[in-house]
Amino acid sequence: MKEKSFIPFGFQYYRSPTPYRDQWAMDLERISLNGFNCIKLWVQWRDCHPSENTFIFDDIADLMDLAESHRLKVVLNVIFDVAPVWFYKKYPNSLMETADGTVLKPQALSYRQIGGAPGPCYHHEPAQREKDRFLMEAVKKLGGHSALWVWDLWNEPELTTGIKRKLAFENQVCYCDHSLQAFAVWLHKKYESIDALNLKWQRRYGDWSEVEPPRGQAIYNDMVDWRLFMSDALTEDLKRRIQVVKALDTEHPVMVHTVPSPIFNLITAGSDDFMLAEPCDLFGNSLGSSAWSADLLLSAAGGKPVINSEIHALPGTTALKPRKLNWTELKRHVLIPLSRGILGYLFWQYRPETLGHEAPAWGSTYMDGSETPWLKEMAALNSTIQLHGDRLTESTRPSDGIAILFSSENQIANFAAYAHLDTYNDSVQGMHHLLHDLNYKVEFVHDRLLNKETLARFRCLWMPYPLYLNRDLCKIIREWVANGGILLAENSFGALQAEDGTHSPIVPGYGFDEIFGVRETWIHSVEHLDHSYHEVIAESRIAIPIASLTASGTSDVTLEGSYYKTDITVRSDVDVLAAFAEDGMAAITCADYGRGKAVWIGSLLAAAYERNPLNGTRTFFRELLQTKFGLTPYVTIEGEDGVRGDVLSWEAEGTSGCFVFASNWSDSDREVRIRLPKPYSAAACWFADGEGTLESSGGAESCLRVRLAPGDIQVFTMCAGIEE
Repeated sequence: MKEKSFIPFGFQYYRSPTPYRDQWAMDLERISLNGFNCIKLWVQWRDCHPSENTFIFDDIADLMDLAESHRLKVVLNVIFDVAPVWFYKKYPNSLMETADGTVLKPQALSYRQIGGAPGPCYHHEPAQREKDRFLMEAVKKLGGHSALWVWDLWNEPELTTGIKRKLAFENQVCYCDHSLQAFAVWLHKKYESIDALNLKWQRRYGDWSEVEPPRGQAIYNDMVDWRLFMSDALTEDLKRRIQVVKALDTEHPVMVHTVPSPIFNLITAGSDDFMLAEPCDLFGNSLGSSAWSADLLLSAAGGKPVINSEIHALPGTTALKPRKLNWTELKRHVLIPLSRGILGYLFWQYRPETLGHEAPAWGSTYMDGSETPWLKEMAALNSTIQLHGDRLTESTRPSDGIAILFSSENQIANFAAYAHLDTYNDSVQGMHHLLHDLNYKVEFVHDRLLNKETLARFRCLWMPYPLYLNRDLCKIIREWVANGGILLAENSFGALQAEDGTHSPIVPGYGFDEIFGVRETWIHSVEHLDHSYHEVIAESRIAIPIASLTASGTSDVTLEGSYYKTDITVRSDVDVLAAFAEDGMAAITCADYGRGKAVWIGSLLAAAYERNPLNGTRTFFRELLQTKFGLTPYVTIEGEDGVRGDVLSWEAEGTSGCFVFASNWSDSDREVRIRLPKPYSAAACWFADGEGTLESSGGAESCLRVRLAPGDIQVFTMCAGIEE
């Protein structure tokens, strides 16, 4: 076998000033003795750069020396959203400004205890140069240390470090003069002529200096541009940091770790995982323990190595104490991302926090640094993973050829239309939820990165509530369907046209009425306005019953939609697969187009599934995808719903095998059979509390029978041939 690759398993350790220096030696020795191999240290701008020409990295260097003596690798997490006091005095015009004119003055937060948050405006060039200078000094001082593993150049990229995270028009940044001038430059580069901008925005500007950024709910195209501009500001800031590091340190990789959508959004956070992952060597995130965030993270990484940079296993505050971490929950935090191929786990954090509102939570130890039961279980789990490290690092997860469109522009347009993101987020997450429960490997494609080559990798594309689309994207999708792709999309396809921001007179738009074979004639909202001054928020609290149809036309399985019920005309050659229970209007249709298929759904069905995951919805789409379209998951489950199976496979040195992950997402015991399309001759469970039997290994497939308690996840090593 080849030399074992490094799988980091450890803790966030130091966010100055805690833990205190007299605790370091004991803590790092215990971390090492328990078999962990990695710690993360914060390098904070305010803390390490206390005056304009003074840089202090002694605490970080001493900790790295200790780490090296205990054979621990170090992640250096550089924190710029805590600007020094001297900086604000020297550059008082560097502060960010919100849409309602609020100036964000430096302050301490429960998670930025030393003050200085949220840092300067991203378009204040002197601030960028000062950040460059600090980072260069940090790399010169610490970049040559043998304990260093990776530079993590941004902890959870976000525009205001959480100060204005709440989703609201007035919380948008930045409206200072620096950003407004930069926005005009960004628009000029994108549109080249003021006439092109006027066509897109439907304005009559005479000069770029006249451009006004949107501040409230009005039209769509200006808001889409405005938020993409601020999201690009985060990405460009990260690229600048990477350039600084790589100019001085060509040995160590660079990364960033994010917080996944929908917690961070493109409106007030500005964080786009796909854009931020692109310039990095590896990628990570916080809150990566769920199937949703793990799948999104891997898709954004685009094949680059991925780690869980912050596992939030014991969250809490002074008021809301953390729950004790049990073995089943611990396994899920690690094994759900591992089942997808994420190889790296850092818990937030080693000791409980002692300073500020986050105390006394988050600890893997007790307050005095002594071992907890869950710390011992973390050590045992790490030991098991490292035992299989060689095979894990060479394993891959087969694709099922199914993708969900993750659209930055549609997300922003949804906010502009609804003043919330429930329609977008519930629809995207609901589609993932449904495909996850049907045991497909779920992948995402990003609208700004989508091209013919990317789409050609997939057999099936799901488009959640595709309200806002553009001509170029639709052309790519149209050609893909004609060449054999299977498209599933919800109502209002391309209703808002990106070219000029107007509502299409024909929906589905961009000629897709021909592809779906339907034309929307009216959309019934669950909520309505009584008059123009009536304030009503469109919500998804009322289910819209949908009945599937058999060949004879009778109702069979019940599904649910939400938000809207759409009236349509249906072309004669189009199959009606389901109807609205209220009046029998076609609710789900399927049309042939070229060599492909196009399924239209007349309600926000995915959003309904996210809130109420009906068995009937799973039954309907399992039949549609597997029987009608032949889209069978690589791993199939026989038995009651409620269990998911994932696999990481390897082939090397004349042997082959896989790791099978069986996860019970239901609230009751389950016994199922997991079928794999390859023959294996042996199966062994990783954990003593696991129960599984290899029932058959003849022919071209294998069948593993497993029993699982509610919420449990088990792992089995399956082999064909003899392992050396």
